[in-house]
Amino acid sequence: MDQEIFVKQLQNPETFNLSKETNIQLIQTHISYVVLTESCAYKIKKPVDFGFLDFSTLEKRKHFCHEELRLNARLCPDLYKEVIMFTKKDDGKLEINGTGPIVEYAVKMKQFPQKNIMTQLLKEHKISKDHIDDLVDALVSFYKESPSTEEIASYGSIDAVKQNIDENFEQTKNKIDITISNDEFHHIKQANELFFKNKKDLLNHRKKNGFIKSCHGDLHSGNIVLFNDSLCVFDCIEFNKRFRYIDVASDIGFFAMDLDIQNHPFLSSYLITQYIKKSNDTSLLEVLNLYKSYRAYVRGKVLGIQLDDPHIEKQKKQELIKQISPYFSLSSYYASLMNIQVNQQHPIVFMMSGLTGTGKSTVAGKIAVDYNAQIINTDVVRKETSGVDKFERHLDDPNTGMYSPERVHQTYEKVMNYAESVLNQGKNVVLDATFQKQEHRDMAKTVASKFNAAFIPIYCTCPEKVAKQWLEDRMKSKNVSDGRWEIYQMQKDSFEMFTDKEKPVIIDTAETDYKTRMNMFTSLLQRCTQEIL
Repeated sequence: MDQEIFVKQLQNPETFNLSKETNIQLIQTHISYVVLTESCAYKIKKPVDFGFLDFSTLEKRKHFCHEELRLNARLCPDLYKEVIMFTKKDDGKLEINGTGPIVEYAVKMKQFPQKNIMTQLLKEHKISKDHIDDLVDALVSFYKESPSTEEIASYGSIDAVKQNIDENFEQTKNKIDITISNDEFHHIKQANELFFKNKKDLLNHRKKNGFIKSCHGDLHSGNIVLFNDSLCVFDCIEFNKRFRYIDVASDIGFFAMDLDIQNHPFLSSYLITQYIKKSNDTSLLEVLNLYKSYRAYVRGKVLGIQLDDPHIEKQKKQELIKQISPYFSLSSYYASLMNIQVNQQHPIVFMMSGLTGTGKSTVAGKIAVDYNAQIINTDVVRKETSGVDKFERHLDDPNTGMYSPERVHQTYEKVMNYAESVLNQGKNVVLDATFQKQEHRDMAKTVASKFNAAFIPIYCTCPEKVAKQWLEDRMKSKNVSDGRWEIYQMQKDSFEMFTDKEKPVIIDTAETDYKTRMNMFTSLLQRCTQEIL
């Protein structure tokens, strides 16, 4: 059937045995038509061949419809119903599962409100750490149950991983200075080449230790939906084993990258931290930036395919370019982190500082993920050395009990001992504390000098009303910190501000604009680059 006639009939309610008044919505991607009725969704594969994806024949589309149904049952069985046929009646009209010639196949799914897709929920700030915890639990179980056969593991070889990445550069050459700048293109390409040259052992380790699995392959917020009161991951890669048989770090890294681009960098770092904790995948951070850069690049490439469609209006193409460019910029950011990882000869000490309640620990979590660093938190150390649970509240009066000047100094000394142990292994460290006293900042700098480590002081700040609200929220939740508003007010008067010589990187934790945030993270990256390269 002529494609134009077919698409027109997809918008006819009678095709789906519905009344003429039924509202039918048609959504198009570069590879699919999705028809939304009142209760069901029908996903039809376009007759396209992009090399990495081949739906060019009816038989191939039938096969991949059945694969889509089978594979998505692993993570979201309640959403998928069956594979149906579109057949042609004698009058030329379409019907479902009729007796006439088969025109097309489709995957029939249960309908859900588009507002329930995670991308929209993120925009409305309706995704919490609890949601992330639930998703991590589901993903850890999913990967654990997924087999790692010899065939699957072969897709994790250095040559196979490099093929996927090199293919991206080849397929985006014609987009240089359109969606990706020439500088970004060559920077990302060179960073990958350097990684493959110097970090082959990492990829071999991942392959040999069973981290190559039959994964989801397209794990981002647009493929996660709130369904039956829980988040459900759907629409996995069914059309190419090469994109599904991958390192779990590539899968989970895609999700983390997507949270970054959706302007939720701290949910992203929380996702990774919780995943490592629950999966015990201790080497994930060593390859994470490679895969996050790759995933951001893939996303930019795939969205850019639409620019080759002659039927898309010029204005729509300009809007697409604005949507695509940030993905390549983010890929470049991760590539710079890769360069630090490959080139650094000495570890880095990140010294967080600032008044209580200004978001230091939140930023510390992101830094630890970006730079593969271990966090040492004074609140945790203080309670550990006092023999109490880290979540036990100790609301002592200021400068008394666990927070007396003597105990505070002892805590900082203990923190420095822990830092030395980490630095002695050549690992990066994040010191998470207020560091309101000059002498304690000097202690941190001395420890860094002892191990010839780069020393990066960071000062977190935010408006008072924001800090007050965060402190109030913290008191209602499970948290290792005993910080509260009266402590903030006391610290504000006693904080020994940084001297001009100390030159901290300043991060406004209340800033929520994506570009401004990325500028701050990039400034930190540039400071690190200057210190160690």
